[in-house]
Amino acid sequence: MNVIFLQDVPPNARAGDVKDVKHGYARNFLLPRKLATLATEGELKRVESLRRDAEVRRVKEAEEWRDIAAKLAEEPVEILVRSGPRGRLYGSVTNVMLAEKLTEISGVTVDRRGIRFDAPVRMLGEYTVPIRYFEGVDGQVELHVLSQDGGAEAAAMEAAMEEGAVSDGTGEMSLLEEFESRRQARELREARERGESEDEDGSDESSGEDNDDSDGDDA
Repeated sequence: MNVIFLQDVPPNARAGDVKDVKHGYARNFLLPRKLATLATEGELKRVESLRRDAEVRRVKEAEEWRDIAAKLAEEPVEILVRSGPRGRLYGSVTNVMLAEKLTEISGVTVDRRGIRFDAPVRMLGEYTVPIRYFEGVDGQVELHVLSQDGGAEAAAMEAAMEEGAVSDGTGEMSLLEEFESRRQARELREARERGESEDEDGSDESSGEDNDDSDGDDA
């Protein structure tokens, strides 16, 4: 199906382009959203006008994105994560996470596809991240990856590792597992204590009901 694109649809087409696209893509996506129209004889006369208008819009958008890129480059962007010993992350910082943070700061949606890390971010620290905000508009931000608990968990795990290394020379992985096991056991114990407390409250209420019944029998 031949259509005329009324708006830019990156990376497939620009406004004013005439393209043959799949019927379903046109009917279900392009036409309902008014991103394109059927390439009839009458509409084809509008092509040059559409292209000129689109070029004016692109120039304006590029100027706006340059301002946004400049503002985002002024201050470091902080992302809080969970980390283990020696600053290693539980997972990694992704382009989705950074795009969401930049969108939150700027108030304008930043496309994650324009964010490319040179290498996976799996450690706490500072990184310079290049970003393509818009066609012809490139920039970069200073990313600070920080521990969300201020490093308390990482410090505790490192202390456990050092203690184990001195006492019996246990390797890092077994110590990490031991620390995690202790943490889970503590959480389970606390959960049970909370559950027992709730049971005690419930038993008091039930005993009160029994007393009421017995009083009724006596009467």
